[in-house]
Amino acid sequence: MERPSLHLINRKELKMTDAFKTQFTFADGRSIRRMGYGAMRLTGQPGNFGPYEDWKGGIKLLRRAYDLGVRHFDTARAYGPGFNESLIREALQDEGGDYPQDLFLASKGGVEKDNSGIRRDTRPETMTRHLDESLKNLGTERIDLYYVHAPDGVTPLRESVAALEDARRAGKIDRIGISNVNRPQIEEAMSVAPIAAVQNRYSPADGQSLLDEELIDWLNQESIAFVPHGPLGANPMRPGASVDPQSAIHTLLQRAPNVLVIPGTTSIAHLEENVGVMHSFEGRKPTDA
Repeated sequence: MERPSLHLINRKELKMTDAFKTQFTFADGRSIRRMGYGAMRLTGQPGNFGPYEDWKGGIKLLRRAYDLGVRHFDTARAYGPGFNESLIREALQDEGGDYPQDLFLASKGGVEKDNSGIRRDTRPETMTRHLDESLKNLGTERIDLYYVHAPDGVTPLRESVAALEDARRAGKIDRIGISNVNRPQIEEAMSVAPIAAVQNRYSPADGQSLLDEELIDWLNQESIAFVPHGPLGANPMRPGASVDPQSAIHTLLQRAPNVLVIPGTTSIAHLEENVGVMHSFEGRKPTDA
């Protein structure tokens, strides 16, 4: 079935910025390309549970993404759990166990997934354990960005963030992110530690509230990255975009200079089309790195 075009899904005009920037610079000076890759789909289905069925195909896709210039790879301990992080390690590390120096890895902790289901647990001890497991799965001593995957509704967010701040000071992570949060929660987190990124559900397909729009602009003023999950309007537990991917990516990249887009796909052809949107802004051919 042909996907509806973007303007038929969402008639509301999204606020756009005047100047387009291809890079985002964090407060600490690290710059990354605004087009990344969300690896969640490279897990067992349904439910993103278990290892990805086409493991070798997943490796090939991740390597193609890197060849096309993607440097920001987004994963989570809960994807699999663990298998997605391990797939990234196998695909992107060299024979000596090193990642390319320009790679930017982002992962998340605070969600437990097993045969009994999914539950949030962001107690400090759990965040610490999940981070250590992510480090092991990814085969690295340091992760560029690590998120609280989603507040559990019981543990104060400041305690979860404090655990990650301890890890940051210990050299296990470079930056702290929080996901599935509102502005009061972000401000609570900011009172404990520097927050580099926020990852919330946001897609041109969904129809955004004024609070969503104001949040993006406020984060931009604070030099905090906004990383929309579900950018193509898909259900997180089922594959398939609900809008034309290239139209959605184009809209999101124009929305604000702090928006980092991480569309996911299991198809190399779709990957090349998605990355081609960023290449069009940069004046390059879709197949260029």
